[in-house]
Amino acid sequence: MEKLQLLLARGTGHKSVEDDLFKTVDDSLKVYRRVGVFEITDQSDELRCTDNFQCNVDGCTASFTSMADYDSHYNSNHRYTCIYCRKLLQSAHLLDLHLSETHDNFFKVSSVKKPMFKCFIVTCQTQFWNSEERNVHCKEIHNMSKSFLQHYGNKKNQKNRKKTKYTAPPNLESMVESSMVIN
Repeated sequence: MEKLQLLLARGTGHKSVEDDLFKTVDDSLKVYRRVGVFEITDQSDELRCTDNFQCNVDGCTASFTSMADYDSHYNSNHRYTCIYCRKLLQSAHLLDLHLSETHDNFFKVSSVKKPMFKCFIVTCQTQFWNSEERNVHCKEIHNMSKSFLQHYGNKKNQKNRKKTKYTAPPNLESMVESSMVIN
């Protein structure tokens, strides 16, 4: 009963950072030392930077020695990359436009019935019947460069898919009669 009362007396109210309860834990673990409002670990930044680690994106073989290098690499090479054709785009909005216009079958069907091509500027809500109308709008209204519009419309990352002509299958009955013997 005495121990319970002792615990209840110790566990009520707010504790100060300098309280003996915290001091004993900090002294025993020796993990942190307090400097102002910051807590600094004993492990220096030099130790954290010496380990090499790989980029976690499938197929990427880049390795890094610091998180800053990794962040820079990821943002410039993987942040807004299309998962289907691996095209790298400059923003989430452009990636969203690319995905819907290039890889979404529902978009292709709907764009025949109503204007579906959104402006490249996120805040502009104008929609167009096709990409050419959008390009003219972006060039004239938003003063976008011709090089950007050409880069966005560049299809070099997509695989060339040649359409194959459908040919009728050979006459199966004649094949059976001529080449198959049933025992």
